[in-house]
Amino acid sequence: MDASPLPTRYALIRAVQVHARSSTPRGLALFALDLGLYAAAIAGVLFLASPWAKLASSVFAGMALGRIFSLAHNAAHENIVNGRRLNRVLATILFLPIFYNYRLWAYEHHVLHHPFPNDTKSDAFLPFGKREFDALPAWRRALERVYRGPSVVGWGLYYLLERHGSTKLYPPPYVPRRLRAAAWANTALLAAYAAALVAFLVDAPRYAVDLGVAQALLLGFVLPLALFEIHDGFALYVQHTDPRIPWFDGDVDRSAEGRTELLSVHLVVPRLVGAFYHDTFAHPVHHLHPKIPCYRVHAAQQALDVQLGGAAIVRRFGLRWLLDTTRCCKLYDWERHQWLAFDGTPTTEPIRIAGAHDATRAAMQSRLARSRAKPAIRA
Repeated sequence: MDASPLPTRYALIRAVQVHARSSTPRGLALFALDLGLYAAAIAGVLFLASPWAKLASSVFAGMALGRIFSLAHNAAHENIVNGRRLNRVLATILFLPIFYNYRLWAYEHHVLHHPFPNDTKSDAFLPFGKREFDALPAWRRALERVYRGPSVVGWGLYYLLERHGSTKLYPPPYVPRRLRAAAWANTALLAAYAAALVAFLVDAPRYAVDLGVAQALLLGFVLPLALFEIHDGFALYVQHTDPRIPWFDGDVDRSAEGRTELLSVHLVVPRLVGAFYHDTFAHPVHHLHPKIPCYRVHAAQQALDVQLGGAAIVRRFGLRWLLDTTRCCKLYDWERHQWLAFDGTPTTEPIRIAGAHDATRAAMQSRLARSRAKPAIRA
């Protein structure tokens, strides 16, 4: 990392504060547009005559789900419109097509992820250490190699098996008791939506054009969701995985000296791609200031990059970047803060960690306990 002094965290926040402005008309327009794009894609699957047009519509439905997730993410941060209640209603609705439990997501994201990113909880594409990896059964080691390869499918498998199915549908054991009733109610809402969608598609031969039940389920449900899992797994990987980004064993202070935003990557993608996905790849500024809405985050990220100078972790999307990152970032040496290959060979130099990160674990555990004592999600 850049050895030169960084601006303080508060100075960085002040530099981007001007972008933390919500617009209810703009937020509602995006809400309607995103759901409209998904509905139009499903209509294409049902009513276009050409098999290739149906397939293209299914692929676009998967892309639309990725876009919907980015907007739902922002709504859950209560920043796309004015008003806490309206944002939460919009987030709950937007999470339905991607089968996310809003209550669970909000707890995990706001209470566990944002205050303490890049640690040993199952979060943000957690890497194994060498000893942990070697202790895994052979099938799990093989699966980890798939997860961390540049195969595209691996990212989707990771998200489906390690994140979506285990933390986004029904309350896992670590969810506090005070939130479990609301979380189960949201699970019931997801089940009702899933039943309605499947019934709608099973009935497709009666009203659709040249579409059987199996085709309807595959193109209207399975393929779009699979593409969404790939999108979300890829986003999770690239947002927090880079040879310059450290991970931490234990509860250490990531917010000192403005370091929190350095635990994330600004991945520069073609502007149309960034705009389509609500600039989800401009991630560092989101960690610095989550109240900046997605429709202002591109400008905010550019301002943050200027403030950080050489300390900004900016990568340009491309094959070379992809191969370099997936080659380097296999396992992690938690003591030396160094990325390793699967055989334990170092692939990077040790990452220099600021002294401010050496805060005692007891102090940080106390801070974590205080944050968890506050109700992060209200009914």
